[in-house]
Amino acid sequence: MVSATTTISSPKMKSAKALNVTEQYQISEKLINEGFKVWKKASPMLYDLIYTYSCDWPSLTVQWLEDLTASAQNNLITAKFLLGTHTTDAHQNYLKLYGVDLPSTLVSDENFGSHSISQIDPVDTETSQRRLHLLRKWRHPGEINKVRFDEQLGLIATQTNSGDILIYDYNDIASDTSVRTLKYHLKEGFGLEWSPTSQGRLLSGNEDSKIALWDLSSLRGQQSKTVMKPSRTLATHTGIINDISWNCASSDTFASISDDGSLQIHDLRAADSDVAIRVDKAHEGKAINAVEFHPALSSFLSTGAVDGSISCWDLRDVSAPVKKLYGHTGPVLNLKFKDNLMLSTSVDRRVLLWDLNRISGQDSREHDRNDENADASLIFVHGGHTGRLCEADWHPKLDNVVISCAEDSLVEIWRPLHIEDEFDYEEQEAEERKDEEEEEQKNKQHEEAGVSKNELNKHVNEANVTVKAESVTEKSDDTAINKPSDTAAIIGSSNGVQPDTANIDHKHPSRDVNMD
Repeated sequence: MVSATTTISSPKMKSAKALNVTEQYQISEKLINEGFKVWKKASPMLYDLIYTYSCDWPSLTVQWLEDLTASAQNNLITAKFLLGTHTTDAHQNYLKLYGVDLPSTLVSDENFGSHSISQIDPVDTETSQRRLHLLRKWRHPGEINKVRFDEQLGLIATQTNSGDILIYDYNDIASDTSVRTLKYHLKEGFGLEWSPTSQGRLLSGNEDSKIALWDLSSLRGQQSKTVMKPSRTLATHTGIINDISWNCASSDTFASISDDGSLQIHDLRAADSDVAIRVDKAHEGKAINAVEFHPALSSFLSTGAVDGSISCWDLRDVSAPVKKLYGHTGPVLNLKFKDNLMLSTSVDRRVLLWDLNRISGQDSREHDRNDENADASLIFVHGGHTGRLCEADWHPKLDNVVISCAEDSLVEIWRPLHIEDEFDYEEQEAEERKDEEEEEQKNKQHEEAGVSKNELNKHVNEANVTVKAESVTEKSDDTAINKPSDTAAIIGSSNGVQPDTANIDHKHPSRDVNMD
């Protein structure tokens, strides 16, 4: 006997459900393609620079290099970036180094300190005719989850899908494989970062909920290519570790986030089990995917969660975020700072640019997720991808130049057109506010000076009256002198002190002194 509450699924119902899912997917793809067409038509009005490249395979990670070269005519520069492939099991994966030719107008001398563009290494003219060109590639076992380059040591670190950390020697031109393998993690991971202050120190965080510290500078000269033991290990999280970030000021401080919903600040000088700062429900208990310390402000960092929200934190008070930013409709995957700007990538196929200067003042008000108006800190939306974003990166020397990669196999290099205009407008507003404040200060000083001038005129007039009274007294007869009068009352003061008339000209007692 079948219960009345039991639902029987017939083949027709299953077919209808399958058809419904298929229709939903087709509708979704159609909307994505229509949105991409709209973006493509509008892109000339949105970008100062936009290059789009379709690769053979998608990439989960990308990073700019600082190295720049210039053409002999100085009309082109070549910027370099690292890209990792994500192929099928039947195809070989590679770590690739690309060069891209960009207009030299993107370069300013201040970005190179004492060097100018004429001092940059020249471009190979044979390859510069191709805007994007492959410079080198290294074989990689399995897909590359994350790639990070250490400019000082010339070492490239990659996170694999097996949990191993592979090290490549960028300076070894003849090598096409890894030179060292760091074995500790039991599962794959995405947390990987070189220390910006301590040479050769590398942090890794994986899905086994473990954090490992590796000291590559101490491994120089070691013959074995496999390293089994990290310098330190930490196990303070109870969930998958998704990201880690070093502090810019302290070589012993870093942040980690996890699926357990906690933000943790670690101090390597403390015991392995100690956490310097812990925020257990940093995003109301939601899993956190991204964390990034500001490269100049040591107490400022941001976190991004699966609900699409971004929280900005001040380590001096972590009782609540300084600001919560809402703009993404899907999980946030990574965050990157450059000066006062921050970029964020998401599953929603968008890269958002935020102006942190707008966090202060009246724009620091809490912005509701359901607010129809965009957050005032959001200044640009990049919508050039049709698949979920994997990673984006600011170029370290070229102003506001971004590279992004996604699951649609597209690599895009772009520079927003209107960001500079925004900055110019803000600078103009700041100058106008400064002029208004200076004018107000001058008016205040003039008002105070006017009060002082009136008081001085009052004293001078009183002195003139006194002189007139004395003159009248000298000309009167003895009876008039001894007779009380109103003039005598003016000469005398309530406390018996005579006004000081030593500096008054007695030869012209009737002359008025005009202080105006």
